[in-house]
Amino acid sequence: MGVFTVPIKLKNWQNRYLPKEKQGKDVECDALVDSGAIDLCLPVEIVEQLKLEQLDTVDVVTADGAEHHLRYVGMVEVEVKGRTSRVQAIELPRGSQPLLGAVPLEHMDWHISPNEQKLLPNPKSPDKPLLPLVGLRHPRR
Repeated sequence: MGVFTVPIKLKNWQNRYLPKEKQGKDVECDALVDSGAIDLCLPVEIVEQLKLEQLDTVDVVTADGAEHHLRYVGMVEVEVKGRTSRVQAIELPRGSQPLLGAVPLEHMDWHISPNEQKLLPNPKSPDKPLLPLVGLRHPRR
């Protein structure tokens, strides 16, 4: 798959509940689209700007096969081309490239076009996300 970046907007979802002086600053940056990553992944400097709190820890394996013990932080509202998702994020070392992984991409219903190196909306619902609820059947009336 071709590697490409997309502009994203990030907010600390908990800002709405915090006094002004404790709120993090919104961040706009480019993120690497990485369907091999599960979650949104953000470097320490962005986590600090957003003032995200640690939620948990997680063990991960990176592309080079190395294992790491990292922090889950959140909650983050991520926006890509007008579609938003609220997710926890994995904190990456300082200077790392932000990664936009499979979970937030699925929440926002973006499809990856490797040939065009861009995100495409779901053709079944081009104007807004259409999320599958696998296994759920609507009760018959």
